[in-house]
Amino acid sequence: MNTNTLRDLPVWWWAGIPAGMLLLTLYAYFNSADLLTLLIRRDEHPDGGGIAENGTVLILLPAIVAGIAVLRHYRDRFPLWMAGWLLGWILACTYFAGEEASWGQHYFRWVAPDALRGVNDQNETNLHNIGTWFDQKPRTLVELWIVFGALVVPLIRRFWPQALWADRDWSRWFWPTAVGIPAAIAFLFSFGVALVAKKTGRVDLHQLGSNELREFYIAVFLSGYLLSLWYRLRQSAT
Repeated sequence: MNTNTLRDLPVWWWAGIPAGMLLLTLYAYFNSADLLTLLIRRDEHPDGGGIAENGTVLILLPAIVAGIAVLRHYRDRFPLWMAGWLLGWILACTYFAGEEASWGQHYFRWVAPDALRGVNDQNETNLHNIGTWFDQKPRTLVELWIVFGALVVPLIRRFWPQALWADRDWSRWFWPTAVGIPAAIAFLFSFGVALVAKKTGRVDLHQLGSNELREFYIAVFLSGYLLSLWYRLRQSAT
């Protein structure tokens, strides 16, 4: 099958989810403080985490399954190094989802082990509250990949495609497709608002550019990357 004719993920998924979250957040920001709290509240809230936090976990689960399916059934379609690349993203999504849910503590409400409570600044069963090497630093690398893969790569593909090794079979599976663009734009909007909030001290803007929203858009991008790969490989194999 000609891989240029392969269908990608349905538009309701890759555009509808990030656009829907962004529009809902803007509506809540201007019209409903209660809805905004429901969207972005963290698990420390008496009623548990909000829509963005729980949605981040939920949307990463199919990505993990899709990534495992790709390695299991289509490993022969790309070189060994790319299998390692995909395994890295599967593990990253697993870590991301697990950490976001404190590996089940957010849902089953156990008390964190004493060893973690001594070093975790929120007394949770996770690593990202221990130090920047478990949170900010790896997340920065992921954010750079999102900007490059979703926004820079499409421009290169349009004006200088040979720079992406277009003659190599693996390149069509390696690079993100256009399905990641809406999530990347929504992420950059939230990131930009957070920067403005930090510079101006606007507490209300901190809500609009909250960490929970940025993490949700990151999860949408990563999930779309692995699901798109699986979706297209399935078609190419028929």
